[in-house]
Amino acid sequence: MKEWKDAWIIFAKDLRLDRMYLVWNLVFMIYTGVMMSTLFHSREEARAVMNPMADFLLLILVPMVGFYFSRRSFNYIKEDSYTKMLLHYRTLPIPDTTIMKSRLIQFATAIPLNSLILFTTVYFMFVAMGIKMGLAQYLAFVLTWIGYVLAMNGLYIYFEFMKKGRTYLWMMVLQLVVIAVGAFAVSWFDGNLLQWTLDYSERHALLSPVMWGTLVVGAVILSIFCSITRRSLNKRDLAR
Repeated sequence: MKEWKDAWIIFAKDLRLDRMYLVWNLVFMIYTGVMMSTLFHSREEARAVMNPMADFLLLILVPMVGFYFSRRSFNYIKEDSYTKMLLHYRTLPIPDTTIMKSRLIQFATAIPLNSLILFTTVYFMFVAMGIKMGLAQYLAFVLTWIGYVLAMNGLYIYFEFMKKGRTYLWMMVLQLVVIAVGAFAVSWFDGNLLQWTLDYSERHALLSPVMWGTLVVGAVILSIFCSITRRSLNKRDLAR
C-alpha cells in the first residue's frame, strides 16, 4: 500500500510541474479528433489513397491517449529525460516498483480523459457530417481501439524505462515504417481496418467479438510488457 501511496505522490507532483502541458494535451486531442474525422469522411473521394491513410492515422495517433504530454515526453531525445528521471529517483532512493506504479497510474488516468476528449470530438464531427451511428455501436468502436491502445502502451512503457532516448526514437521510426507498410498492405488486398471495426461495431454493438478480442489481447500484452519492465528495471545500468 505504501508503494501505491508514494506512486500517487510522484504522479501528482509530475502533473503539477507539467500542468501547462495539459492545455496542449487538450488542444492536441481535439485537433486530432477533427483531423481524423475529416480524413475518415474524405475516404470515398480517393479510396486508394485515403483508406490506408485513415488506417495509418488511427494506428499512429490513437495510442497517444495512453499518456499526457509532459516536459519529459517532449525532451526524451535531446535530454534522454526518462533515463535522467530514473537516475534521479534512484538517488533519493525510490524503489523501481514505485516508479513503475506511478507510470501505470498516469496511464490509467490518461486513457479515460484523453479518450473522452478525442472520441467525443470524433463523434460530434461524425454527427455534423451526417454519419449516423448509435451510442452503443460507437462505444464498441471506441473500446475496440482502446484494446490496441493497451497493447501499444505496454511497448511504449518498456522503451521509456529500458532504453535511452535515441534508441526509443529509432524504435518509433521503425514503428512508423511497419505501420505504414501494414496499412498499405491491408489496402492492397482491399481491406480497411477502420471500416472493418466500424462494421463489426455497428453489427454487434457491445457484443462485438472484435471489441472483446482486442481488449483481452491488449490487456495481456500490456501485462506482459509491464511485468518484463518491472523485473528488468533494477538491472538496467543507467550509466550506459
